[in-house]
Parts: sequence; C-alpha cells; structure tokens
Amino acid sequence: MTTDIRVIKLQEHKESEAITLSSDEYDRLSKALKNASFTRVVGTENEYKINPQSIVGIFKLDNLEVEIKPKIPFERVLFLFAYAIKPEYWQDQHVQLGNADTLHEAIALPFAQFAEQATRRNILHSYRNYDDTLAGIKGRVRLDDQLRKHMRLTTPIEVTYDDLSSDIEENRMLLAAAERLLRLRRLDGTTTQTLRSVVHRLPEVQRVSYSRGNLPNIQITRLNKKYEHALELAKIILSNQSIELGSRNHLVPGMLFNMETVFENFVHTALRESLRLRDRNFPSQKEVFLDQANNLKLYPDFSWWENNACQAVGDIKYKKDLGVGKKGKNADIYQLLAYTTATNLDEGILIYADTEDNPAPARHSIKYANKLLHIETLNLQGSSKEILQRVNELAEKINTAKSKTKVELELAS
Repeated sequence: MTTDIRVIKLQEHKESEAITLSSDEYDRLSKALKNASFTRVVGTENEYKINPQSIVGIFKLDNLEVEIKPKIPFERVLFLFAYAIKPEYWQDQHVQLGNADTLHEAIALPFAQFAEQATRRNILHSYRNYDDTLAGIKGRVRLDDQLRKHMRLTTPIEVTYDDLSSDIEENRMLLAAAERLLRLRRLDGTTTQTLRSVVHRLPEVQRVSYSRGNLPNIQITRLNKKYEHALELAKIILSNQSIELGSRNHLVPGMLFNMETVFENFVHTALRESLRLRDRNFPSQKEVFLDQANNLKLYPDFSWWENNACQAVGDIKYKKDLGVGKKGKNADIYQLLAYTTATNLDEGILIYADTEDNPAPARHSIKYANKLLHIETLNLQGSSKEILQRVNELAEKINTAKSKTKVELELAS
C-alpha cells in the first residue's frame, strides 16, 4: 500500500496562496520552519498563507513534501555556494543543470557527474594503520600487548599493520552526500542511476553522519585531485541544516539552506579575493568591543586589519526590503554605526543583496559623531562574471575608504 505524497510549493521571501493544513500538519510545519510566518486566512479555521523567509530547499514530513524555491535562479545559488568554498575554480566554472526544477536537483546533477568521473576507473585508496588480534603474524607484533593479554608468544597474536583501504574520508564524504540526495528522491532518472552507481562502488566504506559542525577539512593533493570538485559539492550537500522534530530528535529527510548565510559567505569570500587579502587580514565575525571595559561585544561581517589596527569595517545583509527609499533599515544603520565606533573609523559600508536593478548608492552623514555610512547593494542578476565584477567595484570602494583612513592615521601620528 502506497501513501500519496502531498507537495506544497513555496518561494523564498514570498507569501503563498491559501494552503489548507490540518492541525497536525500545521504543528509539524511550524516546528520545521521555525522562522517562517504562518498567517491564518480570515474567516477560515485551517487555511494559511506561508512565507518561508530566507530558507530554501526541500524536506519531507511523512506524506507531506515541502519545496521552497529561491528567488534567484538555481545556477546562481549554486555559484554563490560553491564560490565561497573554492573561489579559484568556481569563478569560471559553468555547470549544466539540465531541466532541474528544484534546488536539490540543481546540486545533485553536477555532484553526480563529478562523483562519477572521480570513481569511474578506480576509487581512491590509502594505507591505514590497524591494531588487531590475528591467528597469524601480519605486520609488526606488539610484544607488550601480546604478553599482557595472552601471557605467551602463541596465537592469537597482537599485531600492527598497514593495509590499503577504500574506507577513507574522501570516499566517506562522497558516500554520505550521494545517499543523502537519494533519500530525497524526486531526481532525474539518469542522475539517480549515476548516484546509485557511485554508492555501489564504495561497498567497504563506512557510513558517517556528517553535519555542518563535523565536516572534515580534506587537503587536496596530487593523489586525490580527481575528487576535488565532487568533494566541494559534497560539502554543500552535507552542510545544510537538518530538521529535528519530536522528543527523540527525529531527523527529517531534507536539504535546507539559509540564503542569508549563503549570501554573507559569498560576499565575504569574494571581497577578500578581490582585495587579495588573507583570512587573518580580512576575517569574518572578528570580535570587537564597543565599551571601554570590553563588555559589549560586536561581530562585524567583515573588517580589514593591518598591524592590529582596523582599516575598514562593514556589514552584509540579505534582505528583500531595504527600507523606505532603499536607504537602508534603521536597525542595520545603527549596527553599522556601532561597528565604526568600536573600530574607531570614520566610515563604514553596509552591503545589501538586490535581485533587481541596483538602486543608486546612499550614504548617511551622522551628526555629532563625524561618521559617514555607505549603503550599497549587490545585484545578483546576470552571469557569475558580472556578479564578480560588481563585487570588484564594491571592493574598490572599501579600498578607497581604507586609504583615506590610512592617510588620516599617518597625519595624526
């Protein structure tokens, strides 16, 4: 007996049409989408309009499946994801997404292709060190353990040996990503078959439950180079946020991403690359203090440091509505003012996402504080090269503000 799957389709930052939900469905959905807004339709008891806010992706709740489409094209979302992981490759990389009509399909297709190419001829093996108890001698006898455990030099023998194994981190990540995609189903037949082929090539690889907090940092060498692009996409697949429902923390099959985090990671990485800085000079979320006693902590989205002195500071916001006249939200401007105060800078920059035509940049001169706050937007339309060119223009403005600060510091000294 098969259960019919009911599909609910939503769009990021957009209120849906009226959707009928039972009390149980409402409870489960509202727990799964904690930041979404559920507005009951006037005059009804069980009809709601749902706005998922900045969450995109897909998940299943028993016979209920929810798809949340991003407001920008899938290939652009994939570019924002992937560039933040590997800028030097994804700056010029183009992937064919076929007829993908969901975000997880758009990610699954190139991942399946890269994983297939990486494992088609032979999968990656590496020597691993084992301590074991065997009936014969293999490798090196652990004499101390042998005498302690068995009190004699007869079998079984305590040994240490190296063995060539496919059960290595690279294969574990590919296996985990492929199986997570397959659990979601609703994939193109060719993509599904390709993913299954990848899984079948990894029979000796143990299954690991990965999350954003325990993703390994695999160094790419000449030995595992062919896995590089598959591993980059595996990181995206395995770094999505899981949904936990119920007292037993039941994990719901799904793949959800917060576009606020995706946008912030992309902009920070792209600015750092454009300015040709290292992480230590252009950190994300570096702690600064607003008060003399260092009790009021602030974490700017980006800041530029030289010799322990801040040269530039800014904030990154992914919002649909920038405020009246598109001159920025008051709360965001107050936050930027606090950043410039904490870093003792005269200027700061606030960068919003914009999926339409860029409005004219705005700036606010703060009276009594002698602060100049710049409001900029990054248009996410067009090709990856066009988006990166706009980032370069923002980087140049940051560089200009930094140069002014440096001159003022030199004059003051």
